[in-house]
Amino acid sequence: MITKRIWSGALASAFALSISILTSAEAQNKGQGQPDKSKAGGGKFTFIPHADLEALMKTNGDHPARVVDIAKSYNLGAYLLHFDPRPPNTNLGGWAHNDISELYYVIRGAGTFLIGGELENPTKDDPNTDSVKTVRGPSVSGKINGYTAQKYVAGDIMIIPVGVPHLPGYEVTEKTDIVRVVIDPERALNLK
Repeated sequence: MITKRIWSGALASAFALSISILTSAEAQNKGQGQPDKSKAGGGKFTFIPHADLEALMKTNGDHPARVVDIAKSYNLGAYLLHFDPRPPNTNLGGWAHNDISELYYVIRGAGTFLIGGELENPTKDDPNTDSVKTVRGPSVSGKINGYTAQKYVAGDIMIIPVGVPHLPGYEVTEKTDIVRVVIDPERALNLK
């Protein structure tokens, strides 16, 4: 299990690098989903056009751009978080994921995440909700205490391992767009 989590972190870093490469003008003009003939059985790569991400940036929230099966043993998700400016979220409702690790890359904007500490009276999230099936994966929720208030600006990266309480978008001081990369070793999230 620890080896799986180490690989999860390495895959998240590699994926973040690939996102920056794919935003180049040259990459925008490449084909989508072309077979990789170097692998026996032929895998496919996933391309997410800039226009798809721009469409997700029009609505507040955490939106799956793609969730794909990689190597028949993990799901890898690319999400777009969009937040309009807002004051601090005073209810402090955070969560911790049971199985997934995340990498957040701030494309633009500024604000504060709450990270770490513990959840007061943690409650298991209903596994049948759309949020659990498409965005969070199996998680627990509760009021976050003893956290670090981590300010972020464009270009920052945050890595949230399994089991770490967090509250993205606690405070948003500038319109914010964040790419969230999810490593899902238990394949709990629906493919998209």
